[in-house]
Amino acid sequence: MRVSDAVRCARRHRVAGPWSASAPIIREGRLHRGVPRGAVRRFAETDYCYGVGPLTLLVRHVQWDKPVPIDGDLWLEVEGVVIDPAGRTGAHRQVLVRAGQLPAPPPPKRPRLRP
Repeated sequence: MRVSDAVRCARRHRVAGPWSASAPIIREGRLHRGVPRGAVRRFAETDYCYGVGPLTLLVRHVQWDKPVPIDGDLWLEVEGVVIDPAGRTGAHRQVLVRAGQLPAPPPPKRPRLRP
């Protein structure tokens, strides 16, 4: 099997999802998954703290390891770029978002053991 066949196959069977990977990367003759893309998420006013109206955010980072309990719910600190209704990117912003409004975190990478 040629490397180009594996790349074409990976693109054809790509799994779409909120944390889908970008194009595969070839390192040291091996095919690796790409870096996860940021996901564009829309949050209602009741699902994030310290804002008015709905918020559309290009999610860059989520602090999965430090949930914040507020009024019996778990909230997560999210960093991202605000996207206005016209689709243009705006300011960088940090908000607290209900944990239930975010997809599950990507699975941790397994370390590669070398002899």
